[in-house]
Amino acid sequence: MLGNLHGGATAYPKAQGVWRDDDRGGALVFDEPVVMQCYTTPEDVQNADKLAELARFCRLMGRETNQGEVGLVIGDEYIAIRNMSEE
Repeated sequence: MLGNLHGGATAYPKAQGVWRDDDRGGALVFDEPVVMQCYTTPEDVQNADKLAELARFCRLMGRETNQGEVGLVIGDEYIAIRNMSEE
């Protein structure tokens, strides 16, 4: 998907992390997230159709992998996707 929309992406080996699940009373969830990096152009990152496809993919990935949150960093802004329902 990132190759089609933005020209490519690189996934780093699994990291080790911890996430506080506030929906479960602040339970700590230890996991091995995969970090992906994708370089793109200002035009692509401002393209409404491409952003909608990226959001759809992130929600699908979150549902299929049972995530509480999928995080995106665009520029220096962190975007938390917690609602995994199809929109």
